[in-house]
Amino acid sequence: MDLDLVDSVLGTPNSDADAAAVDVVAVDATTTTTTMDDGNNMVNDEVMQVRTMDIPLWLSTLEVTKHLVGHGKGKALEAEYESTVVITGKGSGTRDPKAPGFNLPHLHVTMSGADVRQLGRLRRALEDSLIDYVIEDAPTEQQEDGATDNNSANNSANPPPSLGRLLYALGLSAANASPKTKDRAPDRSVLARSHFPVYLHTKRDTAKQSDGEDKNNDNINNNNGSSNNRNGRNLITKKVWMNVLELPRDGETKEYHGRFLASRSFMNYYRNHFHCRVDIYGVWGDNGGKEHLLCDPYVLITSEEKANVDKCVQYVEHRIRDHEEKFEVSRVGGRRVLRGEKAES
Repeated sequence: MDLDLVDSVLGTPNSDADAAAVDVVAVDATTTTTTMDDGNNMVNDEVMQVRTMDIPLWLSTLEVTKHLVGHGKGKALEAEYESTVVITGKGSGTRDPKAPGFNLPHLHVTMSGADVRQLGRLRRALEDSLIDYVIEDAPTEQQEDGATDNNSANNSANPPPSLGRLLYALGLSAANASPKTKDRAPDRSVLARSHFPVYLHTKRDTAKQSDGEDKNNDNINNNNGSSNNRNGRNLITKKVWMNVLELPRDGETKEYHGRFLASRSFMNYYRNHFHCRVDIYGVWGDNGGKEHLLCDPYVLITSEEKANVDKCVQYVEHRIRDHEEKFEVSRVGGRRVLRGEKAES
């Protein structure tokens, strides 16, 4: 199956040859299986739908690939969802240069099948497996890895510090794969599964079922420990608008700066003025807490309204810029380009 796919992380074609196909995203990709009838006429048997999912660079390892599809998991997923799963890109171990996404610097998942609903469930199962991987990697004891709003009744345990970054990446990938998405800025706010409360991810198999629904019959536990519903009814899912900001780092000490954003006055301002939850990860504890992160330290901003997140991002970005100028630190990726600004050359 030869398909022209678009890199749904960067919103750009996989090669220069695909530049004319920028508007054609993977969600639209289809392939038709044909056979010959008794009269030697071509007959379309079924239209195969194709969906893609991009895994962030910091999770693009062979270990993650094995976690997703190794030890028979891939075949089990394909049988359960009547689809095929192919993982390519850096960290996949794939040796076929013709495979879609082969040259990408991150893992690229291609899912194909005749039933769009099954493909959606397959994507959800793979997302759950990635979330499980991040949770399993987190320290067993409760860590003060994030500066959070402790007034919430659900804040009994902090989510793993890398979880928010993963959920943002998955939300961005899903949005980029949709033909209805017009804004394809790589750092925009997106609707994603909430990182908080963490029990939504750790207790999926014990989530409440619909009245009269037989859990034993309708749910199947995957090898990765997640639970999916045969009838298509989703388990409890909380979605929020979300965005991520990088933190500046001292070029000499390699220390990330982020505690300056977590003063009591700032935290109250985020909550009361912007109606946002702000978590700062990777700057707490010994060695800045970075040893508990799979990704680089970051700021996670969430709210029920997109406008709130966008306004809070602008406010935090300006606070970071002020700090960079004062302490002569910088971010690896440079400043965030805000609306109305031009990217630095």
